[in-house]
Amino acid sequence: MKSGSSIHVVGPLALLFALAVCNPAAAHAAKERALYSFAGGGDGGFPQGNVVLDTQGNIYGTTQSGGGSGCGGGGCGTVFELTAPGREKLLHVFTGGHDGAFPIAGLVMDDGGNLYGTTLNGGAHCQCGTVFKIAPDGSEHILYAFKGGEDGSRPLGALAFDGSGNLYGTTSAGGIDCNGFGVGCGTIFLIRPTGKHKVMYAFKGGADGIYPAAGLWLGINGLFYGTTANGGIDCDGTGQGCGTVFQFARRGTETVLYAFTGGDHGAYPAGGVVGDDSLNLYGTTNNGGIDCDGSGAGCGTVFKLAPDGAESGLHVFQGGNDGENPRAAPLLDAEGNLYGTTAAGGSGSENSAGVVFRISPDGKEKILYAFTGGNDGGGPFSGLTADALGNFYGTTFTGGEFFNGTVFKLRHR
Repeated sequence: MKSGSSIHVVGPLALLFALAVCNPAAAHAAKERALYSFAGGGDGGFPQGNVVLDTQGNIYGTTQSGGGSGCGGGGCGTVFELTAPGREKLLHVFTGGHDGAFPIAGLVMDDGGNLYGTTLNGGAHCQCGTVFKIAPDGSEHILYAFKGGEDGSRPLGALAFDGSGNLYGTTSAGGIDCNGFGVGCGTIFLIRPTGKHKVMYAFKGGADGIYPAAGLWLGINGLFYGTTANGGIDCDGTGQGCGTVFQFARRGTETVLYAFTGGDHGAYPAGGVVGDDSLNLYGTTNNGGIDCDGSGAGCGTVFKLAPDGAESGLHVFQGGNDGENPRAAPLLDAEGNLYGTTAAGGSGSENSAGVVFRISPDGKEKILYAFTGGNDGGGPFSGLTADALGNFYGTTFTGGEFFNGTVFKLRHR
């Protein structure tokens, strides 16, 4: 397994995972199962983030709403645990007050089983979001509540550990008022285990990037890598910029590695990046590519960015059966195959509800599963998490028995 891989494997069976996903026969057929359908209301609903697994196979994640009747009646979101048999337990129900509201991103887990995440809103100051910790007993502790302005606000991406117990993340707003609207163009922040917060970088807008909507990936060189959804080159005449890929050093230096140019090179990355041991970076763009739906925006791409900054379009989504609009970073296996999801496309009909895809190192795409939008789920905004046997896990934003989203498992056979 590559040390720079994004695949989340647990326990001593990592080698078996590598063998499973690298076996050509394993990728030829896949069976999807909705492990849990959210019911909304007190149960939680509409998950957007990735899930994480523990060594016992339990699954942990967030729902952006549900859990009660707060936050306008739809609930302020939850943190949930799903045991291997598919039984759900709510570890925390957000109230919309000091404890936060609307956890959009997924979770990260430390060696002690503590879970860490962010909420888009809520907190003690300006409803600007929080960083929280959930202990194994379910107790929640707010590590930090954003204050807005230069302090940052509205975190959308997942957190990342730095190897020393510190957490790094991004806020989609706050920092420098780079556009005159008073919102701010986003920040990179540090949270120490003590809860001490520090703004490490504030995006300046324009060529520097605007609106980091995803989390960071830590390379084997000790540097972080990420994306901004806007900024960079004005590739479509809107003036907002089509997004960037950046490198961040922990001393506080940000370097733009690539600015998206639209067309087959993609535009507007909604997810982050992953990398290999050679520091090639891989990611998706939500738009760019072929105008498969008549909107003019394009249906998205999968890209590779070499260490010298050379960008390669590995795949341009065609819409229909091929999938469209990927919103998360892909997974990378030991052989260089990429696995990911698109939020739409798949069946080529009005019920197109997204796909799970594989991109081989030579750029060939294979659809592993097409969601129907029914009980199997629909609209996967999240990326995938893998267990040691090569099974994939993720969430769908809609679909399921109650149309409030699902947690699914995709089994190779």
